[in-house]
Amino acid sequence: MILQLLTGIHNLTTLLFGIFISAFFLGVKPIMKNFGKLLLFALVDVFFYWGINLFTGTAFANQLYPVLVHLPLILFLFLCYRYSLLSCCISVFSAYLCCQFSNWIGLSALTLTKNPVWYYSSRIAMTFITFFFLFKFVRRTTQTIFSKENKELVIIGFLPFIYYIFDYAS
Repeated sequence: MILQLLTGIHNLTTLLFGIFISAFFLGVKPIMKNFGKLLLFALVDVFFYWGINLFTGTAFANQLYPVLVHLPLILFLFLCYRYSLLSCCISVFSAYLCCQFSNWIGLSALTLTKNPVWYYSSRIAMTFITFFFLFKFVRRTTQTIFSKENKELVIIGFLPFIYYIFDYAS
């Protein structure tokens, strides 16, 4: 029971982390109106993902995660906030890369304890810590970076894109 609860909390915090950090990296202002839009998007996305999960099964839904979660987020940021499609893609790929900190900490906790409760607990805690750090110290820099020309953005976004492709391909 506790493991299922922690798994759900982990999935929710990771989803919210990705949505909010992707938006803030681009330069979306952290005001109530934008919090509302991003939370509404998250709610719609969760129900969409759960619906696919219900009809196709968890394994198939997890394989489609980039199409069910990341692609709609890219399109949402592009259509709602009018950032370039390239900037939106790189922002989502960069946020995905930032999720790996919690993954590494979680895997370390699991290796040390052999207990999945510690895996999820440490991932949840690290997600909050990483979010705070990125929000407080990094987002203003990324806003400047994402205002660069496409030629520079391609160079900047190459590493997050390659990691994203590599991680999903393996």
